[in-house]
Amino acid sequence: MSIRMLCTMGAAAALTVAVACANDSPTPLSPDPAAAAADGSTLKVTAPGPISPASGAEVNDASPPFTVTNSQALFGETPALVYRFEVQKENGEPVQSGLNAAGGGRTSWEPPRALAQGTFRWRTRAEMGSRHGPWSELVTFKMVAPPSLLPPGPYPRDPFQIVKFVERSYPDRTKRGVSLSKRKEDMAFLRDRIIEVGLCVGHRMGRNLKRGGPEHSYDFLAYKTGGKTWGVDIAGGYDDTSKTLRLGWHMHAPRAFFDPLPNPEPCLN
Repeated sequence: MSIRMLCTMGAAAALTVAVACANDSPTPLSPDPAAAAADGSTLKVTAPGPISPASGAEVNDASPPFTVTNSQALFGETPALVYRFEVQKENGEPVQSGLNAAGGGRTSWEPPRALAQGTFRWRTRAEMGSRHGPWSELVTFKMVAPPSLLPPGPYPRDPFQIVKFVERSYPDRTKRGVSLSKRKEDMAFLRDRIIEVGLCVGHRMGRNLKRGGPEHSYDFLAYKTGGKTWGVDIAGGYDDTSKTLRLGWHMHAPRAFFDPLPNPEPCLN
């Protein structure tokens, strides 16, 4: 009688047969670390399923999240896995790669460096220690320039007029009756547009690190002029969401913590 037949009997068996049964049970691992499937994988799991960026997608986020459905064990329970993501140029040359622990049903990873404009492709696989499952299919997508957040010029040069120009350009960002979280989001948006327009016309403006950082002030920016860094209040009482948001330019004694925008919008003046 074969060992496999004895394993399925479930009767009292010799110790050697019990050991054989345990060794015969399917596991997510190949029996020999050196053994590999035809695709080179040594982990008995399915390939992850790419979700986004989808095939043929146009992406304008410089560091887009890459998301897949998780791999499943071909036998037994799925072990704790990590996922390797790989981004390639169109010709297959690797650009960036990284690992991330499995999420609940889906796993995402964001590239640590911004991707340039152009066509790319990506893939992923599950790993556990030195073992790895099969690669997913290669998915091709295109990185495109994000739409500009700045309105077209001409831009005023006077700082007060810059503030009013931005206020008029985004009426949906100054509405009353919104939640406080929405008002803060609107303030951060308007603050950055004021800084960007100021940069376009030659001013040295930046975000203000609140109490030295790392948080930024919503209604306060930093302005370098005359060899000093001034604090500028651009919206007194902005957190009163029962009122329409009105912007201004009120300079205070030099006490701001200047933090430049990481990637200012290109000028449309």
